[in-house]
Amino acid sequence: MSNSVQTNGETLVFTCAGAAYSGQASNQAGVQLHREKFGNLFCIAAIAADRPEKMERARNAGTRIAIDGCEDHCCKIVLEKAGLPVDVHVAATDLGIEKKPETPRMAEDSARIADEVKRSLTV
Repeated sequence: MSNSVQTNGETLVFTCAGAAYSGQASNQAGVQLHREKFGNLFCIAAIAADRPEKMERARNAGTRIAIDGCEDHCCKIVLEKAGLPVDVHVAATDLGIEKKPETPRMAEDSARIADEVKRSLTV
């Protein structure tokens, strides 16, 4: 009998929804990935709050995606502190998206983040 964790194969997408523009773009990218059926958008706050039913589902996920808005990597850190390995991590600022751009381009920036996640899933 194996002691390994059984996964359900589900892909969960956790996003930053921070106050900065880059956090909002990251959240929009997560919504886009959910709508395109690349994964199920999941609540990072429920993980931080250690909600038992949410923790169980997150533990059983086959793939966990963390999308952060900036170099603080809060979303990734919350998952790791909860003992949940991150399989794909993308940070908006690593893609050159500014926290407070002079000319925001939400549709373009969130699509660029989502595309980077998709690319990472196929590597």
